[in-house]
Amino acid sequence: MKKIVIIPVILFVVIVATTLLIARTFFPDNVAETAPDGGAKDLKTRVYKTDPANAAKIALETIPTLSSWGSNWKLTENKIENDTAIVKAEVPVVFFTDDLEVKIKQTTGGVTVDVRSNSRVGKSDFGENRRHVVQILEALDKKFGSQNQ
Repeated sequence: MKKIVIIPVILFVVIVATTLLIARTFFPDNVAETAPDGGAKDLKTRVYKTDPANAAKIALETIPTLSSWGSNWKLTENKIENDTAIVKAEVPVVFFTDDLEVKIKQTTGGVTVDVRSNSRVGKSDFGENRRHVVQILEALDKKFGSQNQ
């Protein structure tokens, strides 16, 4: 009887350990963010021909329409300071919540938009934060259309 219980427990532990090892190998962090050069994960800062207030308005309208794992993203903060607008949101991921920040800065002839998504817990996210960043960037690109440079 003990062998019948021990074998599934050992098998479960091996599967969990293997999954965690694979996660740390292929997705070594739990943060994804844009950068002017696209960074290591090919996430490039966006430039749009608009002003920070309009870009923030569009981000505020867009974020609640996006969803992950069947749950909509939730706005948590919206502020404009000097020439920078910051929009923050919570992104539900199964049992966890990730934090998303969209930073919009005034530049000559438009705005730059940088996005950062990070997990609140854990050391690996299986690429989920990168998917969040890509999802919001694709939505903003679609909203701004040909304005993306």
